Amino acid sequence: MRLRRLRGQRLFKCICCIFFAFMFWTFVSYLFSFNDEDFPEDVAYDIFIDETKEDHVHIPLDQEILEELERIKQKKNNYADQVVDDPKDPIVLWWTEFTGEPGKTRRCGDQQCFFTNNRKYSSHKHMKVFMFYGTDFNDEDLPLPRSPDHIWALFHEESPKNNFLLCHEDVLTLFNYTSTFRRESDFPITTQHLISLDWLLQKTFDKTVSQKNSYQEEDGLASVIYVQSGCDPPSDRDEFVKLLMNYISVDSYGTCLKNKKLPEKISHPLGGMSHRDFYELISQYKFALSMENAVCEDYITEKLWRPLMVGTVPIVFGSSRVKDFLPSNNSALEVINFRSAEHLATYINYLNSKDSLYDNMRDWKSSGISNTYLKEIMEKRTWGPDNNGHWIPGQKNFIEDYECYVCEQIHETIKKVSLGEGQFTKWANHSHYGCPKPLKFNSLGKYAHEGNWLDFWSSQWERQRQKASSLRRCVSEGRCDRNKANL
Repeated sequence: MRLRRLRGQRLFKCICCIFFAFMFWTFVSYLFSFNDEDFPEDVAYDIFIDETKEDHVHIPLDQEILEELERIKQKKNNYADQVVDDPKDPIVLWWTEFTGEPGKTRRCGDQQCFFTNNRKYSSHKHMKVFMFYGTDFNDEDLPLPRSPDHIWALFHEESPKNNFLLCHEDVLTLFNYTSTFRRESDFPITTQHLISLDWLLQKTFDKTVSQKNSYQEEDGLASVIYVQSGCDPPSDRDEFVKLLMNYISVDSYGTCLKNKKLPEKISHPLGGMSHRDFYELISQYKFALSMENAVCEDYITEKLWRPLMVGTVPIVFGSSRVKDFLPSNNSALEVINFRSAEHLATYINYLNSKDSLYDNMRDWKSSGISNTYLKEIMEKRTWGPDNNGHWIPGQKNFIEDYECYVCEQIHETIKKVSLGEGQFTKWANHSHYGCPKPLKFNSLGKYAHEGNWLDFWSSQWERQRQKASSLRRCVSEGRCDRNKANL
């Protein structure tokens, strides 16, 4: 009886082994019948380990899976690095991978170019343009030595805090074409956050001055709203708001100087900022602090356009030329026009008590935009902003349009060279992006003095200035030896 039981147990174990072996190989066959897009390798491994680590710890099968998945991964990487096309058109290569395009010929007006992120094309005979995204521009990773026939193009719509290298002329003059928020750049995108003039003029969220007064009187709202989650930026805006709070009530949401809590559905710093409920919240206030995270000419973000759209008067700090883009001369308050934070607070209180004067600042919503410069820019704009799916019919997004701009310029250059008119000689300069060294607000609220050597942002700006000089030298030498260049 005991022997029969042992034989039964062995038979059962054999059957189990055969069953599990069959199930394993069935699983493996099923797993590898998928292509990489259908079933990512990291998911496959996670599922296998999760389902087997307790029951089969004594069977070293997970190592086989890892090795096979590594072979698949290597095969996939090798394929991605291959030049799978032999373009006959000029090649525009994003050196800092940005668009995710492996390789595609696209028509730009009457011309064509081949656009790609694949660096294998960098040595192709038709290679013409290296595109760089400013935030990812890295002095340790450049296509060197630089050929005289190669064009460098910069795209950077972000704040200088993302990369202080681009504040300095030694770096900017490495580029031939630029697309930045500065109007002086070759392909300016200053209005990148403005969807359209019709969007700006809409009255979907507008509140009457009486309604706004009732929000203050009945709901206890302040006259001013401040919403920021990026605290202590180069512009030193939080310090100014602290000073302003000494003289006037400010409802501060977000994570900076927080004294009010955002509703849960709009508390996320990105998705919540474009939610209808967030627009509704801002519209209840008479004034909104619209302070950028860095001070740079023409750096204007949704912080300006959002309150204007919902019928709230923005209190602006960032670009000293922001007035060039306001819908009317009397549609916003500029921090730089006031002697101090106390002076600004006094004027806000005055406007808050004078309904007719306050409403005069919003007349443009009914009478229309009077700023001819802004209207001309928007009429000539050939692209639409990348903003929550808002696209203007017949327009590209600004990234594709800049790519086409560069493509057309390259064809024009090729034509000139073929006619014997010389080599390409165009270079960018400091005005295409360069932003000044960050300053600090003084005790009165004037943005006027430099931080000491311990100040993080001004020291970063200075450090990158030194690096820019070294980078310029090593690019001209065709290689960047970090020890030699003191990078």
